[in-house]
Amino acid sequence: MTDNIQTITPTAIADPEEARPVHIQYGDVKMDLPRLDDSANLPTSVIIVGLTAVSRGWKNLTQEEKINFMATILTYLVREYPLIERELDTKSGDKIADIGRIIDAWAQAGKTDPKA
Repeated sequence: MTDNIQTITPTAIADPEEARPVHIQYGDVKMDLPRLDDSANLPTSVIIVGLTAVSRGWKNLTQEEKINFMATILTYLVREYPLIERELDTKSGDKIADIGRIIDAWAQAGKTDPKA
C-alpha cells in the first residue's frame, strides 16, 4: 500500500512595505502592530483567538473565552513590547480596562470591529 502525500507549498510572504502597521502609543510605549486583518504578520495565537471572537461575537463569548482572548493579546504585546508590562504596572489605574482600550484602538486603527 502506498501513501499518497498531499504537498502544500506555503503562500509567499508579502512585501513588508505592504504591511501598513497600526501605530499605537500607550503611555511612553510606542507600538507598531500588524493590522488585525493582516494574517501574514499576525502570530497564529492571535489569529486563533481573533477568529473565535469574530465567529461567535464578543457578547456571545463565555467569560473564560474573553479572558483567554485578553491573555493571548497581552502575551503577544508583552513579548513584542516588554516595556508595556512596566508601563501597565506603574501607570495604569485599571490594567484590564487599559488592555481593552489598547485592543479597541488596535481594531479601530486597522478598520476592524473589536466586538465583531
